[in-house]
Amino acid sequence: MSRLEPRRSRRPDPAPPARRPAGSPGRARDASRDRRAHYRRTARLAFLIPAGLYVLFAFVVPVIYNLILSFEVTTPATIASLFAPWAGLSNYTSTLSQSITQSAVVRTLTFTVLSLIFQFLIGFGLALLFNLKFPLNRLARSLVIVPWLLPFLVTGFIFRFLFQLEAGAVNQVLQDVHLINQPIGYLLSPGWAYVTVLITNIWLGVPFFTVLLYSALQDMPPELKEAAMIDGAGPWQCLTRVTLPVIRPVIEVTFVLGFVFTVKVFDIVISLTQGGPANSTQLIATWAYNLSFQQFDYGAGAALNTVLLIIALLVAPIYIRLNRDSLRRG
Repeated sequence: MSRLEPRRSRRPDPAPPARRPAGSPGRARDASRDRRAHYRRTARLAFLIPAGLYVLFAFVVPVIYNLILSFEVTTPATIASLFAPWAGLSNYTSTLSQSITQSAVVRTLTFTVLSLIFQFLIGFGLALLFNLKFPLNRLARSLVIVPWLLPFLVTGFIFRFLFQLEAGAVNQVLQDVHLINQPIGYLLSPGWAYVTVLITNIWLGVPFFTVLLYSALQDMPPELKEAAMIDGAGPWQCLTRVTLPVIRPVIEVTFVLGFVFTVKVFDIVISLTQGGPANSTQLIATWAYNLSFQQFDYGAGAALNTVLLIIALLVAPIYIRLNRDSLRRG
C-alpha cells in the first residue's frame, strides 16, 4: 500500500439477524401478521368470485353460445343440443343478402344518428336552462329524469296509446287546435310509424344527455365565462368558444355511450309497432328477434346478433380512448 493512499478503516461485516426462538413473542407476532395478510388476500378473492360468476354466466356464456349458433344449422329440434350440423358462413351470407336485413341495418344507423342529434340538442338546451337560477329548478330537474324511471316496454305502450288512430291523445289535440281534419294512422303508415318510434326513443334519451351535460356545466369554472364576457364576448361566443370546448370531452363520451344504447334498441319497437307495418320499423335487434323466435331460424338470428355485437364492440376502443384522454386532461 502506498503512503499517499489513505488508510481505510475496515468495518466488520454486519451480523445476520438473529433468529427468534420458536416460542418468542416476536415470532408469534410475525406469524399472526402473515395470517392476517393471507386472510385479506383470500377475502379479496372471495368478493371477486360473485362478480366473476355473474360476468361469466350473464355475458361470456351467452356470447359464446350465440357465436356457436351462428355457425350451425339450428332448428327447434336441435336447439336443445349444443352441437348441430355445421353451416359455416352460410348463415351470415344468406341473412345479410336479404333485402329486409340490409334495410334494417341502414335504418338502424339512420335511426341512431337522428336520435343522437335530437337528444343532444334537446338535452343540451335543457342543461343550459337548468344551469340558470330560477324558481323550482330542482323540481324541474327531477321531472326530467322521469322517462328513465319507467321501463322501456311501459313507455312503448304509453306512446302506443298516445298515437293510436281512434281516441289517441295526439290526434285529439291536433284536431282540437285545427291542425288536422281527420285522425292520422301513425302506427299504420310506414313513414309515420318510423317517426313515432323515433320520437319515443328521443324522449327516452333526452334525460341521459341532460344529466351528463348539466354535470359538465356545473364542473366548468365560472371564471372562464366571466373573463370572456369582460373581453367583450357575447352569449353566442361564450357558448361556442368557451363552453363547448371546455365540456367537449363529456360530449364525446356521451355521444359514444348514446350510440351503444341506441344501436341496440329493441323494447320500444316491439311494444310500439313490432317491426311493422310491412317491416318499415325493423331494426337489427328486432329483426334478429323475428328471425329467431318467429321464423325459428336460430342460426340466422344469431348471425345478425353477432353483427350487432361487432358494431357495438367497434365503439368500445373509441370510448376507452376518449375516457383516457379526459382523465389526462383532468
